[in-house]
Amino acid sequence: MVGRRPLFELVVILALLGGASACSINRLAVRALSDVLSSEEGAAGAFAQDNDPELVAQALPFTLKLYDTLLEQDPDNPALLRAAGSAYISYANAFLQTPASMLPPQEYQRREDKVRRAKNLYLRGRDMVLRALDLRYPGIETAVRATQGDALQAALGEVKAEHIAYLYWTAAGWMGALSTDPLDLRLAMSIGQAAALMDRAYELQPDWDNGAIHEFYISYYASVPEGMGGDRDKARDHFARALQISGGAKAGPYVELALGIALPQQDLDEFVSLMQRALEVDIDAAPRYLLVNTIKQRQARWYLENLERFFLIGFDEDDDEEYDL
Repeated sequence: MVGRRPLFELVVILALLGGASACSINRLAVRALSDVLSSEEGAAGAFAQDNDPELVAQALPFTLKLYDTLLEQDPDNPALLRAAGSAYISYANAFLQTPASMLPPQEYQRREDKVRRAKNLYLRGRDMVLRALDLRYPGIETAVRATQGDALQAALGEVKAEHIAYLYWTAAGWMGALSTDPLDLRLAMSIGQAAALMDRAYELQPDWDNGAIHEFYISYYASVPEGMGGDRDKARDHFARALQISGGAKAGPYVELALGIALPQQDLDEFVSLMQRALEVDIDAAPRYLLVNTIKQRQARWYLENLERFFLIGFDEDDDEEYDL
């Protein structure tokens, strides 16, 4: 559970800031609030352990703008930049891109609007975390944006294990933006930089954050064309490792493999099996994954209820009985 002390500190600091004018905000108080918000036990931890996605979706925009306000006062705080950037990326994925994918065809414009917003926030978050990484390792942002090959590898080779989160979230935001707009040639041409960031994170600690990097690679290797590094066998290997590390406590790997491999291959049996396994995850057994598991299970349930939209099949009563729909 989220500790009471960090949340109590957050409330006290917010109250103090609320009584101060914009010109008189004490930098020490700003840094104190920044420390709370950028810690695992702060806002991110509180949201992660909530089982009401709608509540979090309504609360997060305020938190995102609070991050922006704090960054105006403390622009060179790498931990705050990393926390803010990862929050923007998470919001884009969980509350814009994912819901957009489940909108009906007649809501095409609404879907496009959500996807466009998701791309914008993915890139905003990526840029924040990349800047944070540059504050830790001056000059690395220029190297990442402008180079590939040996020069990029040399720059990334300086990053230490304690800063894996910066590598992970920069790459996640980068690839998230590309997933919303595969026809953006400028983004597509930079896929090598995004992959290099995650490869360095994997090199430093492959099982970081209970398999988060493996979960990234499930989607990455499944979605990227083979000529650009895609590999379905590697996607399955990372899927197996993600399950092993998490002890089956995460629904995400099942959903990602279903959408990344089973759906494009039109393998209905595997798709249904994976989505059903996602629904079998006991979301109360691992509180730290409660929010993301709730979202992933809703996604799995929605796909199972709308199979006819994605598979070239016709259903009869026997089909319904076979798949327990």
